Amino acid sequence: MPIHPLQIKDAMTTIDSAQIERAAAHDARLDQACEVMHAAYARGWITHRDGNVSVRAEGGDGMWISESGVVKARLQPHQMLHVGAARVAEGPVPDGASGEYALHRRLQAMLHTGHDTVLHLHPTHIVAAMYAGHDLRELCEAFPEVTRYSRVGDNVGALPATSEELAVACAEAFKPRLGPMPHIVGLDRHGVVAIGRSPWDAYEHVERLEHVCQMVLASGVRHAATARTLAPGALAAQAA
Repeated sequence: MPIHPLQIKDAMTTIDSAQIERAAAHDARLDQACEVMHAAYARGWITHRDGNVSVRAEGGDGMWISESGVVKARLQPHQMLHVGAARVAEGPVPDGASGEYALHRRLQAMLHTGHDTVLHLHPTHIVAAMYAGHDLRELCEAFPEVTRYSRVGDNVGALPATSEELAVACAEAFKPRLGPMPHIVGLDRHGVVAIGRSPWDAYEHVERLEHVCQMVLASGVRHAATARTLAPGALAAQAA
């Protein structure tokens, strides 16, 4: 059944959704994407409807992305939307796609060969660590548990959820600096975004970082590295 066109807000154009289809053929990666969201809910990293995930479509024909507003704790493959490569290139938010479509669109375009997943969650201890002023990349440098397997990028500042501004800042944080692109980036007062070779690979990057943040916060020791996203006045207040 065709999906009706949607009038996109904030100067977005009205688009025809003929090339957007729900998952019909079996794809094991879509099953994994759903399993990862179930696991994230079980760990308390999202509430029922939070978070989103996308997987590059086979043959490079765009991507599959979780629908907006569905219960991610029970996400099913038929609740993943296929957005063809032509629609991805055009940019407007497809009818029914996750509110963070702009973020997924930009990051999917950046993924190098072998990687196909973008995962966005709200893990408690990662968000708490950033709120407490930790720079996640510097925090993890003392923990080989993370650095051996996961590259952590710079924190992204507090920006409105689902905004193009957030998508642009997140893509900038994932750009390679002196080596390969990061696997995971924290979004201040919001959550985290991870990339991976599969949904479960992306999930593991989140799990490692969440574990280290939990240990650091439990220790009660103030780490030397503070988030660059905090305003100078906030840093001064912390030091007082």
